[in-house]
Amino acid sequence: MTNRSDSLLSAIDVITLAYIGWILLYMLVGLSRVVEPLVHIPAMLSIGVGILLMAWWHRNLDSAKHPGWEKALSLVRGLYPVTLFGYFFTGGYAFNRIIFTRWLDPFFMNIDLKLFGYLPSMVWGLRFDHILISELFHFAYFCYYPMIVGLPLYLYFKKPEGFRELIFNLSFVFYLCYFIYSILPVVGGRFIPEAMELTRIYRGGPFTHIMVFIYRHSNHLGGAFPSSHVGVAIVLTIAALRHARRLGYVFIPIVFFLSLATVYCHYHWFIDAVFGVFTGLGGYYLANYAHRKLQGVL
Repeated sequence: MTNRSDSLLSAIDVITLAYIGWILLYMLVGLSRVVEPLVHIPAMLSIGVGILLMAWWHRNLDSAKHPGWEKALSLVRGLYPVTLFGYFFTGGYAFNRIIFTRWLDPFFMNIDLKLFGYLPSMVWGLRFDHILISELFHFAYFCYYPMIVGLPLYLYFKKPEGFRELIFNLSFVFYLCYFIYSILPVVGGRFIPEAMELTRIYRGGPFTHIMVFIYRHSNHLGGAFPSSHVGVAIVLTIAALRHARRLGYVFIPIVFFLSLATVYCHYHWFIDAVFGVFTGLGGYYLANYAHRKLQGVL
């Protein structure tokens, strides 16, 4: 039997279980304000138990006898956080108003108003409502999805060390954002009814239509400050520049337009995007530090 390490858990397991533990404790403390607790508490528990069982199975698997299972488990244990990001994000509506029972958007709207004298998240998309401009920004925003899947897969097969670093850093920044979302309920630009309607009306070209389709079929609210799209896109770009430089050069202009698109497309307040930049840059290097510390312990 092959013994891979002294520890049952990997660094990515530890931070994922820590986030799940926080949400479970948070929901139990504020149970009366949780939406559908009988759905989300068992779901979080099941994910946590599943991670522990998978780690135990992998550690005790005889890789010499079962090389196929070894490869499959290595891939799943490396990529599984990516499959959870969507649920953790959309499920946040269930517990993001435990401390603050009302949306905090008026506070963030006021910051934008003081900076610009108007609300960019409402004005930019209407003032520059040309099909080519709309397509550019919606394309950049859409690129977030293939980037977050494509780069980890590329690194998994080409540069495993870079893959492990990226998945940990992605997860760390996501969980950092989700932790903030659980405390600060902010809808973003769609807090304004007219902006909400604009994100649901089919118009323009194909990428505008795709993003409208996504937002029509996503009922999440309350995950706007800081912008995880901006933060995570920056993490992906830094990782690409480190481990797949040509891709990194492609990512740079995309992420620039993506950051503006979060506001242009009415999804975020301008201040959300600004703090998304800080979260991505600071979170990446903080994640590297956390990873080294966890590796030392594990």
